[in-house]
Amino acid sequence: MSKRRMLRTLAIAMTVSFLGGELVTPAEAGVGKLWPFASKKHIKKQIDPLTGRISELEEINKQQAARIKDMDERAQAGIHMAMSKTEEADAKAIGADKKAAEAQVAAKLADSNADAAENRLENRLKNIQNYHLAKTVQVNFKLKQFSLDQTSRAALDGLAGELKDSKGYLLEVEGFADPSGSPQLNLELSRQRANSVVRYLSEKHEIPLFRIRTIGMGQAKVIEDEKGRMDRRKSRRVEVNLLRNDTTVVASK
Repeated sequence: MSKRRMLRTLAIAMTVSFLGGELVTPAEAGVGKLWPFASKKHIKKQIDPLTGRISELEEINKQQAARIKDMDERAQAGIHMAMSKTEEADAKAIGADKKAAEAQVAAKLADSNADAAENRLENRLKNIQNYHLAKTVQVNFKLKQFSLDQTSRAALDGLAGELKDSKGYLLEVEGFADPSGSPQLNLELSRQRANSVVRYLSEKHEIPLFRIRTIGMGQAKVIEDEKGRMDRRKSRRVEVNLLRNDTTVVASK
């Protein structure tokens, strides 16, 4: 055996031992007379453990790679979900800000309308102080009735004739009843009598409803005769009070 071949065989044996195989003595490896003539079976016996170890390491690497891939996919899914929730939260926050702005605008508009209504009411109250009682027309009703008779209609026609093309006036229509029935029934009856008068003036003479104020007084303010006794017939009535505003009348001339 040449010296070069012996060195090569010894290097192979040392490599096998270094990579995980069992440390083989030169005598076991065939160094000496048998070293140059080591059989394939002997070499395979030394190589197979290394091959199995390499396969095991490759399988471990594949499993680790699979776990890393799975962890990466889970991390990406978590990041995507977090970003989606963040975007959803941003959208909700923008919507809430928009609604808050709309509510603020609505509140300002409501305040403005309230101020305008308050100013109109104040002006009306000031204007009411300029009205004074100019005339009272009284119409009477039969017992437990609220329909107008011919005499009552004629009295209302005369009043409406005076108001034709007029401005600066108001009508206060007050309904009354005598104490013949219960207070609750008399209150409702007085309202019905007042409504009959308002309906007649509005439908027959087209007097605007905004110029009329109506109230049912029930059995309050009964009328007494000259001897101080209650006059039931005259107590079943509606009083129409004509209020005029001299300031408006002068300004319209």
